[in-house]
Amino acid sequence: MYAILDIETTGGKFNEEGITEIAIYKFDGQKVVDQFISLINPEQPIQPFVIGLTGINNEMMRNAPKFYEVAKRIVEITNDCIIVAHNANFDHRILRLEYRRLGFEYDRKTLCTVELSKKLIPDQDSYSLGKLVRALGIPLSDRHRANGDALATVKLFKMLLVKDTGKDILKELVKTEPPLLLNTKLMRIPDYLPYSTLEDYLNDYQEGILFLV
Repeated sequence: MYAILDIETTGGKFNEEGITEIAIYKFDGQKVVDQFISLINPEQPIQPFVIGLTGINNEMMRNAPKFYEVAKRIVEITNDCIIVAHNANFDHRILRLEYRRLGFEYDRKTLCTVELSKKLIPDQDSYSLGKLVRALGIPLSDRHRANGDALATVKLFKMLLVKDTGKDILKELVKTEPPLLLNTKLMRIPDYLPYSTLEDYLNDYQEGILFLV
């Protein structure tokens, strides 16, 4: 069983972010059997560039549930599931961070559709979610909103399952240990990173591929 999800966050310093929106689709390998979609009040301001990217603003958070109010539902829908996300390390890290704030540990096996796509669909120009699904003819609406991105990831994952006929690559890429968390005070964005547009850079940042100090 898989929990295919996407998370939007406030942005900001590494391990200080908060969740603003989450969408989870429980997938049995053939069809979606459950779902959970919600805005979440992060109890901290959303960074201006994230507001511009996602359209989620601080005013929208006023009546949204706080994370502790949806924490049980997230545990239930992801129980005994492999977390599947486009850059799963990011989404899993953010969930673990939110549960740690509540005094609990949250660990799930993870499977990254970026890594899976690179194995099964090599030589793509880009593996950002928007450009990849567009190249593959997968419809995507509400880009940079949790539900739109999660639904696109469901469709992408279905395609990848078909391509991985023996399920060998899928099994190889399932991770059981949380990744080491780097001290990003030592990290800077070098000038030579291959971003032709600000949009590409912000896409990777919001998907957790890059972090700003």
